[in-house]
This record gives sequence, C-alpha cells and structure tokens, in this order.
Amino acid sequence: MSVPFSGRVLRPIAVLALAAAALASTFAVSTASADPLPVETLFRKPQYFGARLSPSGRYLAAIVNVAGRMDVAILDLDTMKSSVLHAGDGDMVNVIWQSDERLIVSAGDLNRAGSDRPVVSGMWAVNRNGDYAKPIGGSLVARQLGGTAVARPAGGIILRVFKGTDDILFETRSHARSERSTDLYRLDTRLDHSELLSFDSPGLVSEWVTDFDGKPRAAVTDDVRTDQSAWYVRKGADSPWQQVEHGVVNGLTSEPMEFSPDGKTLYVNARRGGDRDAVYEYAVDTGKWSGPVISHPNRDIVGRFIVDYDAKKLLGFSYANDRPSVAWFDKEYADVQASVDKALPDTINYLQHEGKRWIVTAESDRNPGDVYLLERDTMKMSKLFSYRPWIDPAQMASSRWVRYKARDGLTIPALVTEPKDRNGKPVPLVVDIHGGPYVEAANNFYDTEVQFFASRGYAVIRPQFRGTEGFGRAFFEAGFRQWGDRMQDDLEDGVKWAVAEGIADPARVCYYGGSYGGYAAIWETIRNPKSIACAVALAAPTSIEYLFDNAQTDVSYLADHSSELAREIGDPAKERERFRRVSPLQHADKVDAPLFLVYGTADVRVPFVHGQDFKSALDKYGKSYEWETYASEMHGLSLDANVFDYYHHVDRFMARYLRGDASAKK
Repeated sequence: MSVPFSGRVLRPIAVLALAAAALASTFAVSTASADPLPVETLFRKPQYFGARLSPSGRYLAAIVNVAGRMDVAILDLDTMKSSVLHAGDGDMVNVIWQSDERLIVSAGDLNRAGSDRPVVSGMWAVNRNGDYAKPIGGSLVARQLGGTAVARPAGGIILRVFKGTDDILFETRSHARSERSTDLYRLDTRLDHSELLSFDSPGLVSEWVTDFDGKPRAAVTDDVRTDQSAWYVRKGADSPWQQVEHGVVNGLTSEPMEFSPDGKTLYVNARRGGDRDAVYEYAVDTGKWSGPVISHPNRDIVGRFIVDYDAKKLLGFSYANDRPSVAWFDKEYADVQASVDKALPDTINYLQHEGKRWIVTAESDRNPGDVYLLERDTMKMSKLFSYRPWIDPAQMASSRWVRYKARDGLTIPALVTEPKDRNGKPVPLVVDIHGGPYVEAANNFYDTEVQFFASRGYAVIRPQFRGTEGFGRAFFEAGFRQWGDRMQDDLEDGVKWAVAEGIADPARVCYYGGSYGGYAAIWETIRNPKSIACAVALAAPTSIEYLFDNAQTDVSYLADHSSELAREIGDPAKERERFRRVSPLQHADKVDAPLFLVYGTADVRVPFVHGQDFKSALDKYGKSYEWETYASEMHGLSLDANVFDYYHHVDRFMARYLRGDASAKK
C-alpha cells in the first residue's frame, strides 16, 4: 500500500477559517425559517472536529471536510496561514501532535458501507508538509508476516507521546507474541524502531497502566476461555507482579487507573464494599487502601485523570455528571476554567494548554462545538471555528435531566427534550431507547437524532432504565434478566411521567431504538400495543435464544465461554422458557401497532436472520408493517446515502402516526 499522504497549501483560504469574522461570513446559515432543518443538513458530516494544539502552542490541527473527504487542516497561529494533509482516497479521523513538526493521524474510509473494505486504514506518522510518512508499528507487522516488508500499520492504541522525541508508547496485539494479549512498546515513529516493554507479562493483558516514566506497572488480564479476569501491580519496573483482585470476566470490583508522580500510589476505580464506584488510593509498597479520594453522592465515578507527564503533575480529573465536569488540582487550570466558564456560561468548556496558548472547545446539548483561541498573556479569547457551522444553537432544543419513580419504587434518571414551540401544550413523544443495554449512561451533549425529533415538534425522553451503568451497582444489577419485564416497565413509567407533567400527548407516543433499543420498541407493540402510536426498530434482536445460539454473531465466543451474558441476560441452559416468553419472534401474532423494521444485511452483532425470521412470522399472521434493508451495512448505518434515506423514512413514518399527516408517503 502506498503512503496515502500529500501536503498542499489550501486556496481559497476559506476552507480553514482564520478568524471568527471570516468563519461567520463563510458559513453563516439561517435557521430562522419555521421549516425544520432538512435531514441532509442535520445529519451531514461536520465541517471540523478533533481540534488539537501542538506542543509549543504555535499550530492548531483539526479534521476538516474538504469536498466530502476528511483531511487534516493545520493553522499556524502566529501567521494565520493554513495548510492541509490529504489522505488520498481515504479520510482522516483523528490527529495527535508528536512535535511541532510531526503528527500522528488515524486514517479510515467514512464513505463506505459498514462491511466494505476501507480504502485506507490505520495510524500513520507524518510531517506537517506530508513528508516522511510512516505506518505506526509497520515493523511489528513485518515480523508477524515472517519478515516481509509491508507498508501498512499495526492496529493499536497510543497511550502517550514522549515530547522532544519521535517516540510513543504503543499498545498493540498485532505482533508475533500473541493475538489474544496486548503488549506495550516504546516505538520510534520516524525510524520504526521498537522496544518491547511488556516482555514480563502477568497473563492475557487487556489494559496496561504505566508510571510517569512510561514503565508498565499495572495490568488488567482477561481470559474469556476460562472466564477469568484479574489485575496486577508491581513495586518497580523490574519487580514481580502481585495480584490484587481476580474474578469472572467483567466481574471485577476495582480497576487500576493512574499512578502518582512518584510511583508509590496507584489510583484505583473501586467500590470497596459500597454501591458506587469511587477513586481510592492503593499504596504499592504496602498494599494498603485509603480513600475514597474522589466520589459522587449519586453516581459512579466514571472518568479519567488529566496528566502532564513531562511536568510530573496530575492536573485534574474529568468525570461524568448531569453536567460533565473537571475537578482541577492545578491552580492555573482552575483559574482559567473559571474565567472561561464565566465568559461562556451556556457551554461545557474543555481546555487544552501548550506554550502560551489555550484552546477552548465549547459544547452543550444545543451546541455541537465551537473552538476558541485564548492567549494566556492577555486573556483575550477569539472564536476560530464551529464544528457544524450550519447549526444555530439558539434554534436548537435544550435537554435536561429528570428523575421519576418506576412502579416498584426505583428512581429512574432520564434526559428530556421539549420542542421549542411546545408552548405549554402536550405534544407527541418519542421514547428514545439506548442500545446495549448494559452500557454507560448518556451524557447531555448535542445529539443530532434528538434535535431531529425536536425539530419535527416531538418531545423526546431518553430513560436511563435499570441496567444502565453509572448509577451504582444495585441499579445496574436491577436490570439483569429483565429484558421485556422491569426494564420495559421503566420505559412505560417514563411515558406516564411525561404525560403527568403535561409534556406528552398519551395518544401520540412512539417507541424508537437501535439494537436492544429496537428490541424494546418491537416488544411494546406486543406487550402493550394500545399505549403507543408507532414503533421504529433498527438492527433489533428478535430472539434472545439467537443471541446465544447463532454462530454468525460476533459475541458467540463470549456467549459460549463467559458467564457475562448468562448473568446479565439469562442462562440458556436453564431459562429457555423465559427467553421465549419475552422474545418478539415467538409473539409476532400479537403485534398490533404500526411498526417500521430496519436491518443492515451484513450485521455481525445482530445477524440479519433476526429480521428475516421475524418478517416471515409477521407475514404468517398477516401483520402490516414497514420494512427496509441496507446492503453491506452492519450494526448501524455509515454510508451517507443510507443515513439520509433512513431518516427520511423515519420522518415520513412518524409524520403519519404522530402528526396524522396522510400526505407523508411510505
């Protein structure tokens, strides 16, 4: 594969706006019209994303949309001149600065269906002008292939960039040692020389934690074959590994996060006998625990440390909350954050700091992202660009967290969005059901799908039903083995709350979701069809038995060897009767509400047979439904044409059943 990069100066200069005024004149789009934004406007790819400041603070890099392809735009903040790195026929999807001269970019292909082979892929190191491009870990792949020279990167994760060098800390499985365990390398991106740091591994490692010197000092191991997980720590880089905890796969109660600068304390996310995760201190030399040092009264601590490895400082801790937050330990960061938040009170403001400059990325439930330049000496802040400049935050609907009681007394968190023109009257309601279902809670950021619904005059409720992570272990485990039962109660009780609050019209409710969310949408057309006006299901499992029995799914190995799915969903050796009781496939005769089913034919998470067999069952009983498939798409839609087509279908379907618009053709 040839090196896929070239460097060129962009003209006209409007491709990368150099000031707020230039940006506003180039991209200003009026949203004052009473008509909702078109599907193609709402769901088009962003103009920019992923802004990163170079180590000296002189340059800013961002992914930029140029003629439908994603490139890397580079802005010299001293001269305000711009250039771009081009990925041939592919797309850039992420960028990291290694030095002011050299960047690491992740290449992919965003203009393809999910299962189609990408034109380019992997991570590459390249100079700002496009010279000296090297695939990250190419030598590791070459060794794996018996020494054959190949120009393609190894898959992996960059854990750290060592400033002032061409070295990175690289975690990968693509090497000769083991495809089932990750290893850690110090890798020179210019010479492609690598040093193995994890030769002395404690097992099948899924995650490494290094100290401030870049030495692997803690590790998490997972062995699906034996259904065992554990984590280990060692006192020094050459000391023996000591096991701290072991359990079944995904059953550990603690996990290592970050070392203190002196390497003597390990910060660990743990429950320590309580219900919620918090951050504790673990003394490496003595094995003693203390804390918690970071905790939340209502939520699990889900977050990460923000670290300056060169200055040997823990700067702060970023964590999930109703409004995502950062607790700064460093006074300068805390002071700048306070000043920025005062200037931009309506957004969540993320800071980057290099040299004398700061970059602020401002986001919210209504704002998909603005990027500002802050000069530290003068504290003057100016807007550089918006990620989606055609979106006017003032015209977007706001979201808020609420809590309501389920019928058994459990408190259910939810995000609620009301259309701007509700005017105190009940409106149609979309119950937006997340997939998983055992995944982390949603964050209150800009959500294109939610804004799509709100712009059509619908209120949206996103219940974080039992089984959602982030609200304590008891809440999480309350969702175990509750597909179709109490998890479904939580959705119905969310609708009752919205009706009681005067937000929702009970005669115009639509259940909507993908994956597990699609399952729950279908199930409501069977369980309580008279309570809803319609349901939309994308990539929905229709048989719980198929999740365990179908070898086409990519979780079949996990289902066969690990107890995780049996704990969470149910034991296929003992609970087949319950599986059938709550599986749509066995109850297609009871479907009694308008239903729109959508599948990607190449899905390997929920294989297409889920849709095919359910469709056959609906046909057997003479049920009316709408059906759409997308060739080569997997567990979700990726090709722009398919995304636009899908949401046009959803728009017309909901218009018919939530607004009574008979002119909205199928």
